[in-house]
Amino acid sequence: MARTRKIKLSFFFSAVSFLGLILLIGMTSPIKNISFALVFFAVLFAFLVSLGHLLIYLRKGQLGPKSRARIVISSVFIVLLLMFSSSQSLNWVDGLILLLVLGGLLFYSSRRA
Repeated sequence: MARTRKIKLSFFFSAVSFLGLILLIGMTSPIKNISFALVFFAVLFAFLVSLGHLLIYLRKGQLGPKSRARIVISSVFIVLLLMFSSSQSLNWVDGLILLLVLGGLLFYSSRRA
């Protein structure tokens, strides 16, 4: 019963944040107001975290501390990558540094948990 409840809750948060992303994309323009871009990336982070939780619950049935840390680290990496690429300031050196930081964080989280 608890597993079904967690799956439904993760699905609900994923659906709500996805609808929020669609509304932000359709009704706002970050060129007119930069705060829309900040809201977009915050909602995108919430969507990625909730989608990660949903996928782990569907696959394993439970969410451990190691999986939770990996979901957050991966979500932060994807959001940072999209932020840099949308501002057109991501070259190959910055991408390599982001990959090294991601690898270090994933290694550290697996040792810690």
